[in-house]
Amino acid sequence: MAIPHMIPYTHWAYFTDEETALRCAQDLPDFVTRISETVHPDYARLLLAGRDVDVEFLEERHQEVQAIVTRNGGHYDGGEATYLDGVPLADPTLLGGTP
Repeated sequence: MAIPHMIPYTHWAYFTDEETALRCAQDLPDFVTRISETVHPDYARLLLAGRDVDVEFLEERHQEVQAIVTRNGGHYDGGEATYLDGVPLADPTLLGGTP
């Protein structure tokens, strides 16, 4: 059995209002979530949702989160891993830092 390669991973989703973004965040209980205003011309709120993920199952996590976002009326904009000097780390925005 292979040892999982876990990395912190952050998903991005846009919503037209805060209430909808909050409802979506409630559907992601295993994630650290942050909701903020956005400058996106079509949306009022950005939802970031992060957690550690085994890279072997990354595509499945994308599909899972995309389905939840879509079900809640949002626009799923993908995800990303943040690296510093080649080492994956949690997105500073999720930890209360500045984007």
